Amino acid sequence: MPPKLTSFHSQVNVQRQVKIPMRDRTILTADIYRPKNVDTPLPVLLMRLPYGRAIASSCTYAHPSWYASQGYIVVIQDVRGCGTSEGEFYPFRNEYTDGFDSVEWCAKELEGSSGKVGMYGFSYQGVTQFQAAVQQPQGLVTICPCMATADLYHGWLYFGGALCLDFVLGWALQLTQNRAWYLKQEPQATKLFAAQKQLSQWLEAIPLCEIELFKNPELGAKFGQFFFDWIGNQQADDPYWQELNPLSYFHHFDIPALHIGGWADIFIEATINTYHQAKSVTSQPQHLVVTPWQHMPWLPKVGEIDFGEAAVSRIDQLQVDWFDFWLKGIDNGISDRAPVQMFLMGKNEWLDLSEFPQNPLTHNLYLHPQKNLDSQPISSNHHLPDIYVYDPRNPNPATAYGFYDQQFLHQRWDVLVYQSAELEEDLAIAGIPEFILYAATTAPDTDWVIKLLDIYPDGKQMLVSMGVLRAKFRNSWTEPEWVESDVVNEYRIKLRPTCQNFAQGHRIGVAIASSAFPVIERHSNTEKPPSTATVSDFVEATQQIFYSADYPSRLQLPLKPKR
Repeated sequence: MPPKLTSFHSQVNVQRQVKIPMRDRTILTADIYRPKNVDTPLPVLLMRLPYGRAIASSCTYAHPSWYASQGYIVVIQDVRGCGTSEGEFYPFRNEYTDGFDSVEWCAKELEGSSGKVGMYGFSYQGVTQFQAAVQQPQGLVTICPCMATADLYHGWLYFGGALCLDFVLGWALQLTQNRAWYLKQEPQATKLFAAQKQLSQWLEAIPLCEIELFKNPELGAKFGQFFFDWIGNQQADDPYWQELNPLSYFHHFDIPALHIGGWADIFIEATINTYHQAKSVTSQPQHLVVTPWQHMPWLPKVGEIDFGEAAVSRIDQLQVDWFDFWLKGIDNGISDRAPVQMFLMGKNEWLDLSEFPQNPLTHNLYLHPQKNLDSQPISSNHHLPDIYVYDPRNPNPATAYGFYDQQFLHQRWDVLVYQSAELEEDLAIAGIPEFILYAATTAPDTDWVIKLLDIYPDGKQMLVSMGVLRAKFRNSWTEPEWVESDVVNEYRIKLRPTCQNFAQGHRIGVAIASSAFPVIERHSNTEKPPSTATVSDFVEATQQIFYSADYPSRLQLPLKPKR
Protein backbone atom coordinates (compact mmCIF):
# COMPACT_ATOMS: atom_id res chain seq x y z
CA MET A 1 0.00 0.00 0.00
CA PRO A 2 1.52 3.38 -1.00
CA PRO A 3 2.05 5.98 1.73
CA LYS A 4 -0.96 8.14 2.44
CA LEU A 5 -0.90 11.58 0.84
CA THR A 6 -1.84 14.21 3.41
CA SER A 7 -2.24 17.96 3.29
CA PHE A 8 0.55 19.66 5.21
CA HIS A 9 -0.83 23.16 4.69
CA SER A 10 -2.74 24.99 1.99
CA GLN A 11 0.10 24.77 -0.55
CA VAL A 12 1.93 21.51 0.16
CA ASN A 13 1.14 17.80 0.43
CA VAL A 14 3.36 15.34 2.25
CA GLN A 15 3.86 11.57 2.02
CA ARG A 16 5.37 10.19 5.21
CA GLN A 17 7.69 7.23 5.63
CA VAL A 18 8.09 6.49 1.93
CA LYS A 19 10.20 3.38 1.42
CA ILE A 20 13.32 3.73 -0.73
CA PRO A 21 15.22 0.47 -1.45
CA MET A 22 19.02 0.35 -1.48
CA ARG A 23 21.09 -2.05 -3.60
CA ASP A 24 21.41 -4.52 -0.70
CA ARG A 25 17.61 -4.47 -0.20
CA THR A 26 17.85 -2.38 2.96
CA ILE A 27 14.87 -0.02 3.09
CA LEU A 28 15.47 3.63 3.96
CA THR A 29 12.53 5.90 4.71
CA ALA A 30 11.77 9.46 3.69
CA ASP A 31 9.12 12.14 3.99
CA ILE A 32 8.31 13.69 0.61
CA TYR A 33 6.85 17.20 0.29
CA ARG A 34 5.19 18.37 -2.93
CA PRO A 35 3.51 21.61 -3.97
CA LYS A 36 -0.21 21.14 -4.62
CA ASN A 37 -1.86 21.37 -8.01
CA VAL A 38 1.35 21.09 -10.05
CA ASP A 39 1.18 18.70 -12.98
CA THR A 40 4.56 19.38 -14.59
CA PRO A 41 7.69 17.47 -13.52
CA LEU A 42 9.70 19.21 -10.79
CA PRO A 43 13.33 19.03 -9.69
CA VAL A 44 14.09 17.28 -6.41
CA LEU A 45 15.86 18.59 -3.31
CA LEU A 46 17.31 15.77 -1.20
CA MET A 47 18.48 15.95 2.41
CA ARG A 48 19.96 12.87 4.12
CA LEU A 49 20.34 13.03 7.90
CA PRO A 50 20.76 10.88 11.03
CA TYR A 51 18.75 13.11 13.37
CA GLY A 52 15.19 12.27 12.33
CA ARG A 53 13.05 13.29 9.37
CA ALA A 54 10.76 15.47 11.45
CA ILE A 55 13.60 17.80 12.45
CA ALA A 56 14.82 18.14 8.85
CA SER A 57 17.45 20.72 9.88
CA SER A 58 14.63 23.16 10.66
CA CYS A 59 16.78 24.38 13.56
CA THR A 60 18.68 26.30 10.87
CA TYR A 61 16.74 26.15 7.59
CA ALA A 62 13.13 26.87 6.72
CA HIS A 63 10.91 23.80 7.00
CA PRO A 64 10.87 21.49 3.93
CA SER A 65 7.30 22.60 3.23
CA TRP A 66 8.65 26.08 2.46
CA TYR A 67 11.16 24.70 -0.03
CA ALA A 68 8.39 22.60 -1.61
CA SER A 69 6.22 25.70 -1.94
CA GLN A 70 8.99 27.24 -4.06
CA GLY A 71 8.34 24.59 -6.73
CA TYR A 72 10.35 21.56 -5.65
CA ILE A 73 9.77 17.99 -4.56
CA VAL A 74 11.64 17.80 -1.25
CA VAL A 75 12.86 14.43 0.01
CA ILE A 76 13.95 14.26 3.67
CA GLN A 77 15.53 10.86 4.27
CA ASP A 78 16.64 8.99 7.39
CA VAL A 79 20.10 7.55 6.75
CA ARG A 80 20.70 3.86 7.36
CA GLY A 81 19.99 2.79 10.93
CA CYS A 82 18.37 6.09 11.93
CA GLY A 83 14.74 7.10 12.35
CA THR A 84 12.67 4.36 10.76
CA SER A 85 15.29 3.34 8.19
CA GLU A 86 16.55 -0.22 8.36
CA GLY A 87 20.13 -1.34 8.88
CA GLU A 88 22.95 -0.59 11.28
CA PHE A 89 24.16 2.97 11.74
CA TYR A 90 27.86 3.79 11.61
CA PRO A 91 28.68 7.47 11.00
CA PHE A 92 29.47 8.14 7.32
CA ARG A 93 30.33 4.52 6.44
CA ASN A 94 27.29 3.76 4.27
CA GLU A 95 26.65 7.22 2.88
CA TYR A 96 28.57 6.65 -0.36
CA THR A 97 26.48 3.81 -1.76
CA ASP A 98 23.27 4.85 0.00
CA GLY A 99 23.73 8.41 -1.23
CA PHE A 100 24.24 7.19 -4.79
CA ASP A 101 21.18 4.92 -4.66
CA SER A 102 19.00 7.62 -3.09
CA VAL A 103 19.91 10.24 -5.68
CA GLU A 104 19.28 7.83 -8.55
CA TRP A 105 15.91 6.87 -7.04
CA CYS A 106 14.97 10.55 -6.80
CA ALA A 107 15.99 11.11 -10.42
CA LYS A 108 14.54 7.95 -12.00
CA GLU A 109 11.89 6.41 -9.74
CA LEU A 110 10.25 9.26 -7.86
CA GLU A 111 6.88 10.15 -9.37
CA GLY A 112 6.81 13.69 -10.77
CA SER A 113 10.60 14.10 -10.75
CA SER A 114 12.16 16.05 -13.60
CA GLY A 115 15.27 13.89 -13.26
CA LYS A 116 17.31 16.74 -11.81
CA VAL A 117 18.40 16.53 -8.18
CA GLY A 118 20.05 19.00 -5.81
CA MET A 119 21.16 18.27 -2.25
CA TYR A 120 21.19 20.57 0.76
CA GLY A 121 21.82 20.42 4.49
CA PHE A 122 24.43 21.39 7.07
CA SER A 123 26.94 19.47 9.19
CA TYR A 124 26.46 15.69 8.76
CA GLN A 125 23.92 16.45 6.02
CA GLY A 126 26.62 18.47 4.26
CA VAL A 127 29.14 15.62 4.37
CA THR A 128 26.59 13.24 2.85
CA GLN A 129 26.40 15.58 -0.14
CA PHE A 130 30.12 15.23 -0.84
CA GLN A 131 29.92 11.47 -0.35
CA ALA A 132 27.11 11.21 -2.90
CA ALA A 133 28.75 13.64 -5.32
CA VAL A 134 32.02 11.70 -5.61
CA GLN A 135 29.98 8.64 -6.65
CA GLN A 136 28.63 10.65 -9.62
CA PRO A 137 25.02 9.41 -9.57
CA GLN A 138 22.89 10.26 -12.57
CA GLY A 139 20.69 13.24 -11.91
CA LEU A 140 22.78 14.98 -9.25
CA VAL A 141 23.25 18.46 -10.69
CA THR A 142 24.42 20.57 -7.76
CA ILE A 143 24.86 20.64 -3.98
CA CYS A 144 24.71 23.24 -1.20
CA PRO A 145 26.89 21.90 1.64
CA CYS A 146 26.89 24.09 4.74
CA MET A 147 29.35 23.95 7.65
CA ALA A 148 30.59 20.66 6.26
CA THR A 149 33.81 18.98 5.12
CA ALA A 150 35.36 16.42 2.84
CA ASP A 151 38.07 15.68 5.44
CA LEU A 152 36.79 14.23 8.70
CA TYR A 153 40.21 14.37 10.37
CA HIS A 154 41.56 17.88 9.80
CA GLY A 155 39.28 20.53 11.23
CA TRP A 156 36.39 18.20 12.06
CA LEU A 157 37.29 15.60 14.69
CA TYR A 158 40.90 16.76 15.13
CA PHE A 159 42.41 20.25 15.23
CA GLY A 160 46.14 20.47 14.59
CA GLY A 161 46.46 16.78 15.44
CA ALA A 162 44.62 17.15 18.78
CA LEU A 163 41.24 15.54 19.39
CA CYS A 164 38.36 18.06 19.55
CA LEU A 165 37.16 16.54 22.79
CA ASP A 166 33.98 18.38 23.68
CA PHE A 167 32.61 18.04 20.16
CA VAL A 168 33.69 14.42 19.65
CA LEU A 169 32.38 13.17 22.98
CA GLY A 170 29.21 15.25 22.91
CA TRP A 171 28.40 14.26 19.33
CA ALA A 172 29.13 10.57 19.91
CA LEU A 173 26.81 10.68 22.89
CA GLN A 174 24.09 12.38 20.84
CA LEU A 175 24.33 9.83 18.03
CA THR A 176 24.37 6.95 20.50
CA GLN A 177 21.34 8.21 22.42
CA ASN A 178 19.51 8.77 19.14
CA ARG A 179 20.15 5.16 18.11
CA ALA A 180 18.85 3.78 21.42
CA TRP A 181 15.82 6.06 21.13
CA TYR A 182 15.03 5.01 17.56
CA LEU A 183 15.09 1.36 18.65
CA LYS A 184 13.17 2.10 21.90
CA GLN A 185 15.98 0.31 23.69
CA GLU A 186 15.82 0.52 27.49
CA PRO A 187 17.47 1.23 29.86
CA GLN A 188 19.98 2.66 27.36
CA ALA A 189 17.74 5.40 25.90
CA THR A 190 16.88 6.81 29.33
CA LYS A 191 20.38 6.49 30.79
CA LEU A 192 22.02 8.03 27.73
CA PHE A 193 19.51 10.87 27.84
CA ALA A 194 20.57 11.51 31.45
CA ALA A 195 24.24 11.29 30.45
CA GLN A 196 23.72 14.07 27.89
CA LYS A 197 22.74 16.36 30.75
CA GLN A 198 25.97 15.45 32.56
CA LEU A 199 28.39 15.94 29.67
CA SER A 200 30.80 18.06 31.71
CA GLN A 201 31.37 15.12 34.05
CA TRP A 202 32.04 12.70 31.21
CA LEU A 203 34.55 15.10 29.66
CA GLU A 204 36.71 14.57 32.76
CA ALA A 205 36.91 10.80 32.17
CA ILE A 206 40.47 9.41 32.27
CA PRO A 207 41.55 7.52 30.26
CA LEU A 208 39.19 8.17 27.39
CA CYS A 209 39.84 4.75 25.87
CA GLU A 210 38.16 3.18 28.93
CA ILE A 211 35.23 5.56 29.24
CA GLU A 212 32.29 3.69 30.74
CA LEU A 213 29.84 5.66 28.62
CA PHE A 214 30.62 3.53 25.53
CA LYS A 215 31.72 0.32 27.28
CA ASN A 216 28.88 -0.32 29.72
CA PRO A 217 26.15 -2.51 28.12
CA GLU A 218 23.51 -0.52 30.00
CA LEU A 219 24.80 2.70 28.46
CA GLY A 220 26.22 3.00 24.95
CA ALA A 221 28.27 -0.17 24.46
CA LYS A 222 25.86 -1.48 21.84
CA PHE A 223 25.68 1.69 19.79
CA GLY A 224 28.76 3.88 20.32
CA GLN A 225 31.76 1.78 19.28
CA PHE A 226 32.63 4.33 16.59
CA PHE A 227 33.81 6.67 19.39
CA PHE A 228 36.77 4.37 20.06
CA ASP A 229 37.58 4.29 16.34
CA TRP A 230 37.62 8.09 16.30
CA ILE A 231 39.99 8.42 19.26
CA GLY A 232 42.10 5.41 18.25
CA ASN A 233 43.01 6.63 14.76
CA GLN A 234 45.10 9.67 15.64
CA GLN A 235 46.92 10.34 12.37
CA ALA A 236 45.57 11.87 9.20
CA ASP A 237 46.96 9.06 7.03
CA ASP A 238 45.35 6.22 8.99
CA PRO A 239 43.40 3.96 6.58
CA TYR A 240 40.31 4.58 8.69
CA TRP A 241 40.13 8.23 7.62
CA GLN A 242 41.11 7.49 4.03
CA GLU A 243 38.12 5.18 3.74
CA LEU A 244 35.61 7.59 5.27
CA ASN A 245 36.89 10.88 3.82
CA PRO A 246 35.20 12.12 0.63
CA LEU A 247 38.53 13.86 0.00
CA SER A 248 40.02 10.46 -0.87
CA TYR A 249 37.68 10.31 -3.87
CA PHE A 250 37.63 13.99 -4.80
CA HIS A 251 39.08 13.32 -8.25
CA HIS A 252 35.49 12.29 -9.04
CA PHE A 253 33.97 15.55 -7.74
CA ASP A 254 32.71 17.52 -10.74
CA ILE A 255 29.53 19.50 -10.07
CA PRO A 256 28.78 23.14 -9.15
CA ALA A 257 28.47 23.77 -5.43
CA LEU A 258 27.48 26.55 -3.08
CA HIS A 259 29.67 26.22 0.04
CA ILE A 260 28.42 27.96 3.19
CA GLY A 261 30.42 28.50 6.38
CA GLY A 262 30.43 30.51 9.61
CA TRP A 263 33.40 32.32 11.11
CA ALA A 264 32.40 31.17 14.62
CA ASP A 265 31.61 27.62 13.52
CA ILE A 266 34.07 25.08 14.91
CA PHE A 267 34.32 23.56 11.43
CA ILE A 268 35.27 26.75 9.57
CA GLU A 269 38.78 25.47 8.82
CA ALA A 270 37.36 22.28 7.34
CA THR A 271 34.78 24.18 5.29
CA ILE A 272 37.35 26.52 3.74
CA ASN A 273 39.80 23.68 3.09
CA THR A 274 37.10 21.69 1.32
CA TYR A 275 36.12 24.68 -0.80
CA HIS A 276 39.75 24.99 -1.94
CA GLN A 277 39.93 21.25 -2.68
CA ALA A 278 36.77 21.47 -4.76
CA LYS A 279 38.18 24.43 -6.70
CA SER A 280 41.34 22.44 -7.43
CA VAL A 281 39.61 19.40 -8.94
CA THR A 282 36.81 20.86 -11.06
CA SER A 283 36.15 23.75 -13.40
CA GLN A 284 32.50 23.74 -12.34
CA PRO A 285 31.56 26.92 -10.41
CA GLN A 286 32.28 26.79 -6.69
CA HIS A 287 30.75 29.67 -4.75
CA LEU A 288 31.50 30.45 -1.12
CA VAL A 289 29.43 32.39 1.41
CA VAL A 290 30.81 32.87 4.95
CA THR A 291 28.57 34.30 7.67
CA PRO A 292 29.58 35.23 11.24
CA TRP A 293 27.55 32.40 12.82
CA GLN A 294 28.30 29.52 15.12
CA HIS A 295 27.21 26.00 14.17
CA MET A 296 23.78 26.93 15.47
CA PRO A 297 21.70 28.92 15.97
CA TRP A 298 22.08 31.16 12.93
CA LEU A 299 21.30 34.47 14.58
CA PRO A 300 22.80 37.97 14.35
CA LYS A 301 24.02 37.67 17.95
CA VAL A 302 27.00 35.31 17.97
CA GLY A 303 28.50 34.66 21.36
CA GLU A 304 28.64 38.07 23.04
CA ILE A 305 28.50 40.19 19.87
CA ASP A 306 25.43 41.32 17.93
CA PHE A 307 26.34 41.78 14.28
CA GLY A 308 23.07 43.48 13.38
CA GLU A 309 20.68 43.33 10.48
CA ALA A 310 23.38 42.40 7.95
CA ALA A 311 23.88 39.08 9.77
CA VAL A 312 20.21 37.99 9.64
CA SER A 313 19.91 34.61 7.92
CA ARG A 314 18.93 34.73 4.25
CA ILE A 315 20.34 31.30 3.46
CA ASP A 316 16.98 29.80 2.48
CA GLN A 317 16.38 32.31 -0.31
CA LEU A 318 20.02 32.10 -1.39
CA GLN A 319 19.75 28.34 -1.77
CA VAL A 320 16.48 28.55 -3.68
CA ASP A 321 18.06 31.10 -6.03
CA TRP A 322 20.99 28.70 -6.53
CA PHE A 323 18.71 25.73 -7.19
CA ASP A 324 16.43 27.78 -9.46
CA PHE A 325 19.43 28.55 -11.66
CA TRP A 326 20.95 25.07 -11.79
CA LEU A 327 17.83 22.89 -11.63
CA LYS A 328 15.25 25.04 -13.42
CA GLY A 329 17.43 27.12 -15.72
CA ILE A 330 16.08 30.42 -14.39
CA ASP A 331 18.43 33.27 -15.23
CA ASN A 332 18.14 35.05 -11.89
CA GLY A 333 21.61 36.59 -11.89
CA ILE A 334 23.10 34.35 -9.23
CA SER A 335 25.86 33.26 -11.58
CA ASP A 336 26.86 36.92 -11.91
CA ARG A 337 27.28 37.40 -8.16
CA ALA A 338 30.74 37.52 -6.66
CA PRO A 339 31.86 33.89 -6.25
CA VAL A 340 33.10 34.65 -2.72
CA GLN A 341 30.99 36.63 -0.26
CA MET A 342 32.44 37.09 3.23
CA PHE A 343 31.04 38.89 6.27
CA LEU A 344 33.52 41.42 7.66
CA MET A 345 33.02 41.37 11.42
CA GLY A 346 33.54 44.63 13.23
CA LYS A 347 32.36 46.57 10.20
CA ASN A 348 29.33 44.25 9.90
CA GLU A 349 29.24 44.39 6.15
CA TRP A 350 29.63 41.97 3.27
CA LEU A 351 32.70 41.72 1.04
CA ASP A 352 32.34 40.65 -2.58
CA LEU A 353 35.54 38.94 -3.73
CA SER A 354 36.66 37.04 -6.80
CA GLU A 355 38.36 34.39 -4.66
CA PHE A 356 39.15 33.52 -1.06
CA PRO A 357 42.32 35.40 0.00
CA GLN A 358 45.11 32.80 -0.31
CA ASN A 359 48.30 34.83 -0.65
CA PRO A 360 47.38 38.19 0.82
CA LEU A 361 49.68 40.88 2.07
CA THR A 362 50.43 40.26 5.73
CA HIS A 363 50.80 42.45 8.78
CA ASN A 364 53.40 41.01 11.17
CA LEU A 365 53.33 41.49 14.91
CA TYR A 366 56.40 40.22 16.77
CA LEU A 367 56.59 39.10 20.38
CA HIS A 368 58.50 41.58 22.53
CA PRO A 369 59.47 41.81 26.22
CA GLN A 370 56.84 42.85 28.77
CA LYS A 371 54.21 40.83 26.85
CA ASN A 372 54.09 43.30 23.97
CA LEU A 373 53.41 42.86 20.27
CA ASP A 374 55.16 45.18 17.84
CA SER A 375 55.33 45.48 14.07
CA GLN A 376 59.12 45.76 14.27
CA PRO A 377 61.21 42.62 14.82
CA ILE A 378 63.64 42.42 17.72
CA SER A 379 67.21 43.16 16.64
CA SER A 380 69.10 41.52 19.52
CA ASN A 381 69.47 38.03 21.02
CA HIS A 382 69.72 39.08 24.66
CA HIS A 383 66.13 38.54 25.79
CA LEU A 384 65.28 35.69 28.11
CA PRO A 385 62.35 33.51 27.06
CA ASP A 386 58.98 33.73 28.74
CA ILE A 387 58.14 30.57 30.69
CA TYR A 388 55.06 28.80 31.95
CA VAL A 389 54.38 25.29 33.25
CA TYR A 390 51.59 23.16 31.82
CA ASP A 391 50.13 20.59 34.23
CA PRO A 392 47.69 18.08 32.61
CA ARG A 393 45.96 17.63 35.96
CA ASN A 394 44.83 21.26 35.78
CA PRO A 395 44.55 22.20 32.09
CA ASN A 396 43.84 25.74 30.98
CA PRO A 397 40.06 25.93 30.44
CA ALA A 398 38.35 27.08 27.26
CA THR A 399 34.90 28.34 26.38
CA ALA A 400 32.96 27.22 23.36
CA TYR A 401 34.49 28.48 20.13
CA GLY A 402 33.10 31.88 19.22
CA PHE A 403 33.08 35.52 20.24
CA TYR A 404 33.46 35.24 24.01
CA ASP A 405 35.50 37.33 26.42
CA GLN A 406 38.62 35.38 27.46
CA GLN A 407 39.71 37.76 30.23
CA PHE A 408 38.73 35.54 33.14
CA LEU A 409 40.20 32.39 31.53
CA HIS A 410 43.55 34.12 31.09
CA GLN A 411 44.05 35.04 34.73
CA ARG A 412 46.28 32.00 35.23
CA TRP A 413 49.95 31.10 35.40
CA ASP A 414 49.87 28.75 32.38
CA VAL A 415 48.88 31.21 29.66
CA LEU A 416 50.85 34.13 28.25
CA VAL A 417 48.96 37.09 26.77
CA TYR A 418 50.75 39.57 24.48
CA GLN A 419 49.15 42.72 23.16
CA SER A 420 49.86 45.49 20.68
CA ALA A 421 49.68 49.20 21.29
CA GLU A 422 46.31 50.84 20.71
CA LEU A 423 45.56 50.90 17.01
CA GLU A 424 45.78 54.36 15.49
CA GLU A 425 43.43 53.30 12.70
CA ASP A 426 41.24 50.34 11.84
CA LEU A 427 42.99 47.16 10.73
CA ALA A 428 40.92 44.70 8.67
CA ILE A 429 42.06 41.15 8.03
CA ALA A 430 40.63 38.38 5.83
CA GLY A 431 42.01 34.91 5.38
CA ILE A 432 44.05 32.49 7.48
CA PRO A 433 46.22 33.99 10.24
CA GLU A 434 49.39 32.11 11.14
CA PHE A 435 51.59 32.17 14.21
CA ILE A 436 55.28 31.31 13.87
CA LEU A 437 56.32 30.12 17.31
CA TYR A 438 59.85 29.44 18.53
CA ALA A 439 59.56 27.37 21.66
CA ALA A 440 61.21 24.69 23.77
CA THR A 441 59.59 22.13 26.04
CA THR A 442 60.76 19.53 28.51
CA ALA A 443 58.19 17.07 27.10
CA PRO A 444 58.71 14.63 24.20
CA ASP A 445 55.34 15.83 22.92
CA THR A 446 52.92 18.56 23.94
CA ASP A 447 50.32 20.90 22.49
CA TRP A 448 50.58 24.55 21.49
CA VAL A 449 47.40 26.63 21.54
CA ILE A 450 47.29 30.13 20.02
CA LYS A 451 44.35 32.51 20.38
CA LEU A 452 43.88 35.69 18.36
CA LEU A 453 42.16 38.33 20.49
CA ASP A 454 40.42 41.65 19.90
CA ILE A 455 41.23 43.56 23.10
CA TYR A 456 38.72 46.29 23.82
CA PRO A 457 39.50 49.61 25.55
CA ASP A 458 37.72 48.29 28.67
CA GLY A 459 40.02 45.24 28.77
CA LYS A 460 37.70 42.67 27.22
CA GLN A 461 39.65 39.97 25.33
CA MET A 462 37.24 38.83 22.62
CA LEU A 463 38.20 35.60 20.88
CA VAL A 464 38.56 36.05 17.11
CA SER A 465 40.33 32.84 16.07
CA MET A 466 42.31 29.96 17.50
CA GLY A 467 44.97 27.52 16.30
CA VAL A 468 46.32 24.27 17.71
CA LEU A 469 49.39 22.21 16.85
CA ARG A 470 50.50 18.96 18.44
CA ALA A 471 54.28 19.27 18.68
CA LYS A 472 55.14 15.92 17.08
CA PHE A 473 53.34 17.00 13.89
CA ARG A 474 55.42 20.18 13.50
CA ASN A 475 57.11 18.93 10.31
CA SER A 476 54.69 16.33 8.95
CA TRP A 477 51.18 14.98 9.52
CA THR A 478 52.26 11.51 8.44
CA GLU A 479 55.76 11.20 9.95
CA PRO A 480 55.57 12.49 13.53
CA GLU A 481 58.79 13.33 15.38
CA TRP A 482 59.31 13.43 19.13
CA VAL A 483 60.71 16.62 20.60
CA GLU A 484 64.16 16.82 22.17
CA SER A 485 63.96 18.30 25.65
CA ASP A 486 64.81 22.03 26.00
CA VAL A 487 65.68 22.40 22.30
CA VAL A 488 64.14 25.34 20.43
CA ASN A 489 61.91 24.33 17.51
CA GLU A 490 59.92 26.32 15.01
CA TYR A 491 56.18 25.69 14.98
CA ARG A 492 54.02 27.13 12.20
CA ILE A 493 50.51 27.21 13.62
CA LYS A 494 47.63 28.04 11.29
CA LEU A 495 44.68 29.67 13.00
CA ARG A 496 41.13 29.19 11.83
CA PRO A 497 40.11 31.41 8.93
CA THR A 498 38.52 34.71 9.84
CA CYS A 499 37.46 38.11 8.51
CA GLN A 500 37.72 40.76 11.21
CA ASN A 501 38.05 44.51 11.54
CA PHE A 502 40.07 45.58 14.58
CA ALA A 503 38.80 49.04 15.44
CA GLN A 504 40.83 52.14 16.14
CA GLY A 505 41.60 52.30 19.86
CA HIS A 506 41.49 48.52 20.25
CA ARG A 507 44.55 46.29 20.68
CA ILE A 508 45.43 43.05 18.96
CA GLY A 509 46.20 40.25 21.38
CA VAL A 510 47.78 36.80 21.26
CA ALA A 511 47.40 34.18 23.99
CA ILE A 512 49.80 31.23 24.13
CA ALA A 513 49.06 28.10 26.16
CA SER A 514 49.36 24.32 25.97
CA SER A 515 45.73 23.42 26.60
CA ALA A 516 42.21 24.57 25.84
CA PHE A 517 40.19 22.04 27.78
CA PRO A 518 37.73 20.62 26.89
CA VAL A 519 37.77 22.15 23.39
CA ILE A 520 40.76 19.86 22.83
CA GLU A 521 41.82 16.83 24.85
CA ARG A 522 44.43 17.30 27.55
CA HIS A 523 47.92 16.16 26.56
CA SER A 524 49.82 14.06 29.07
CA ASN A 525 53.20 15.53 27.91
CA THR A 526 54.41 11.99 27.19
CA GLU A 527 54.74 9.74 24.15
CA LYS A 528 51.49 7.98 25.07
CA PRO A 529 48.42 8.78 22.97
CA PRO A 530 46.42 11.18 25.16
CA SER A 531 43.32 8.98 25.04
CA THR A 532 45.24 6.13 26.71
CA ALA A 533 47.01 8.16 29.40
CA THR A 534 46.06 7.69 33.04
CA VAL A 535 46.52 10.32 35.73
CA SER A 536 49.69 8.52 36.84
CA ASP A 537 51.12 9.06 33.37
CA PHE A 538 50.71 12.84 33.50
CA VAL A 539 53.92 14.89 33.51
CA GLU A 540 54.34 18.62 34.02
CA ALA A 541 56.01 20.38 31.10
CA THR A 542 58.08 23.55 31.30
CA GLN A 543 57.38 25.63 28.19
CA GLN A 544 59.77 28.34 27.00
CA ILE A 545 58.60 30.95 24.49
CA PHE A 546 61.46 32.65 22.62
CA TYR A 547 61.62 36.02 20.86
CA SER A 548 64.83 37.49 19.49
CA ALA A 549 66.65 38.18 16.24
CA ASP A 550 67.35 34.44 15.89
CA TYR A 551 63.93 33.35 17.10
CA PRO A 552 61.39 35.92 15.79
CA SER A 553 58.13 34.52 17.15
CA ARG A 554 55.38 36.43 15.37
CA LEU A 555 51.78 36.68 14.30
CA GLN A 556 51.08 36.97 10.57
CA LEU A 557 47.75 38.63 9.86
CA PRO A 558 46.32 38.42 6.30
CA LEU A 559 45.25 41.91 5.30
CA LYS A 560 41.83 42.33 3.73
CA PRO A 561 42.12 42.62 -0.05
CA LYS A 562 41.33 45.95 -1.60
CA ARG A 563 38.06 45.87 -3.46
